Amino acid sequence: MHEGLSKRGAEGEGASGLRKRLDEAVVLQETVAQLRKDLREETLTLPEVGEGAFEELRTQVLAVIEARDREGAHAFGLVVNRVDLTEHQVGAAMGADGLFGLAGAIVLRCLQKVLSRKRYAGLG
Repeated sequence: MHEGLSKRGAEGEGASGLRKRLDEAVVLQETVAQLRKDLREETLTLPEVGEGAFEELRTQVLAVIEARDREGAHAFGLVVNRVDLTEHQVGAAMGADGLFGLAGAIVLRCLQKVLSRKRYAGLG
């Protein structure tokens, strides 16, 4: 995963290539399903396919993690653990852009999970 997940950093080589895959309807749909599962948040909606999909998902995820952050460290920690971000990834994202950066890291991590499954299934 790309370490610099700031607004500009999320556009980096690795993250940019990942984000481009959200232009594919099936990948986008599966990423939203993964986010719903990992965040235990069924209210996340499927954005329109296209360039704005990543930012729309990030905005939705940001609202979820802000709510979990208000619930306390335990609820917030559970989100990070379920998404499977390392301590370093969380620190880098939070250091760059706070919860906004973390929301982007979460979307990218769930997208990585989807793409990894596709690759190992011979579909990607």
